[in-house]
Amino acid sequence: MRIGTTSYILEDDILPNVRYLAPLVDDIELVLFESEGEDNLPSPSVIASLKELAEEHSLTYTVHFPLDVYPGSKEKAVRQKTLDTYLRILSLTEPLDPFGYILHLTPDMYGPKASEDIPQWLSYLDESLYRLLERSSVSSRLFCAETLSYPFSLVEELVRKHNLMVTLDIGHVWMMGYDPHQACSSLLAETRVCHLHGVDKAGRDHQSLDKGDPKQIESFLSRLVEQGQDGKERVLTLEVFNQHDFLTSLSLLRQSHAMMEKREAGKLWQQ
Repeated sequence: MRIGTTSYILEDDILPNVRYLAPLVDDIELVLFESEGEDNLPSPSVIASLKELAEEHSLTYTVHFPLDVYPGSKEKAVRQKTLDTYLRILSLTEPLDPFGYILHLTPDMYGPKASEDIPQWLSYLDESLYRLLERSSVSSRLFCAETLSYPFSLVEELVRKHNLMVTLDIGHVWMMGYDPHQACSSLLAETRVCHLHGVDKAGRDHQSLDKGDPKQIESFLSRLVEQGQDGKERVLTLEVFNQHDFLTSLSLLRQSHAMMEKREAGKLWQQ
């Protein structure tokens, strides 16, 4: 299990964040955006520096595609723009040999329903995924569809059809009130990346782990450790966005790991 966090921990650009984080984590999620007239896409020289830091610190990267892309849009021009964005970022980040690409199969609306016309939305998602995989040389197993506001079961068939992996964002599962045990049972085996963050009592996500439910967090980490016995390498990203939340979350994660090791040692002693 590689422990990571986002490229927005310091109030600074990507490269200073990576320099700060490289000695502290195993993986960094490059959170990219590209809006009208503004973007944070790294230049070729920044990519070269990121590659050097990765080699120096045995670091990997996960690449989070921009949020304002809509592969299931009913508008052909929007779907084409989405594909162009995917391909541009794949080309840009190729020298980094990313561990995975975080893919949002974005809903038309927030919440369990996902779209007013789910069959049409799924059909357009299917088309967009087909075109992405057709145009890209990247293995389908590096594209990791993230659990969002809707039940992931809506897109599971598409994920299997296109041989994608999963980003299990357990914080989104908790926030939406879905069954975390069912999510782990059905998705962890095909999960390449996990996102972990606290969900506070007001229902706000991407908080420090100390704002979350300790029992839920411990239960998830136990399932993750248990699933790790399958030998597959995974990334666990502390998906928070400031230094305080990162450091407190990392501290709690280390404490949890130490407690798990003590429990396992106790089991071995008893045997």
